[in-house]
Amino acid sequence: MSKTQLWCLVAGAVFSQALFAQQAATPEQRWFEVEIIVFSQLPAANLQERFADSTTPIKPGRAIDLLTPHYQRDISKLLATLPQCQLPSPAQLTEGFTDGFTPAFISELCIIESQPPVWTHSNLFEAPQLNSTVPFPAQLSPLVVGSGEHQDRPYLTDASALQLDKIAAKIARQSDKQLLLHTAWRQAPVTERLAVASRWYSGNNYSAEFDYWGQPLVKAEPAPEQARSIDIELTEPEPDSDTQQPAGNNDMLQHIEQLLQLLTAEQALPERASTDNAEHSVTDDTAITINTLPQQVWQLDGLFKLHLDHYLFVNTEFNLRLPRADKLQSIYVKQSRRVISGEVHYLDHPYLGIVLQIRRFEPALPPPDEENVTEDLPEQP
Repeated sequence: MSKTQLWCLVAGAVFSQALFAQQAATPEQRWFEVEIIVFSQLPAANLQERFADSTTPIKPGRAIDLLTPHYQRDISKLLATLPQCQLPSPAQLTEGFTDGFTPAFISELCIIESQPPVWTHSNLFEAPQLNSTVPFPAQLSPLVVGSGEHQDRPYLTDASALQLDKIAAKIARQSDKQLLLHTAWRQAPVTERLAVASRWYSGNNYSAEFDYWGQPLVKAEPAPEQARSIDIELTEPEPDSDTQQPAGNNDMLQHIEQLLQLLTAEQALPERASTDNAEHSVTDDTAITINTLPQQVWQLDGLFKLHLDHYLFVNTEFNLRLPRADKLQSIYVKQSRRVISGEVHYLDHPYLGIVLQIRRFEPALPPPDEENVTEDLPEQP
């Protein structure tokens, strides 16, 4: 085996270990319960710090997403039981009764469309395209809870596991603060090298008004004059062949004739002037970034990573979006903190506040197997 093949095998094994280490935890790992409260707040009037107007992108990558399955449930099985919209209507059912009044077509007088060979596999009917996802609401509720059923991967807890309800209620009552997210989940943290962040979003959905970079969306609607010109062009009669062509068409024909003459003389064609604008050009890196960004534009959107290296460490990275007069401003907040299990920690920021508590969690042991219990019983004399 060559060194290149050996290196590829080692790299693949390391990547697979990092990808599935936190996705599927073993019973021997220590489990923790993470409860988090995120809220926005008005900054102090004497705040001297200035924040950038540009948007810092946060790419989810392979982050754990516990919210999308919660809000967009898979309804494909439900749709499969519904009748298809392509079923014949009553008018189509009675269409066959009028065949006796329809004159027969003579094949010799008809233009027959060329058909593919009989051995070519082709679908006669287009497969129905079912939309199996539920659209996101315009605003998400701050409280997010799940079933609480224990799994071998990170999962949402139920409402009974929340222990910071009083703090969340106190924040919601203050006029200068807005409660954005209150949730809790369970996971088995690993080392920083193997840890995978989880993605969290909440608040208002600005996807219909702004793009990810905070710029307003412009609806492509034809101007009244343009629509009127289109109608005039459609209603005007076709000109006669003897009618003089416009000057623009004559110039275009002359340009084409010059190019044909150059090709005939085997001369090089003139290079076309570049019309690309450096300010609006999109590089490959930018295109890749756009493809990896979230499709929805939320008021709060970011990542939360918990890892265990002798101590518990928390890394947060969020974008808080604030609507302005002509755009959507993004406040980028990135923080790191070493935390102690059982204590309530507060991550402060002029615009964003995070209250979190990490607690030890002992999963319930599975019931013993009946066969093993029978084997362990002593024999009766």
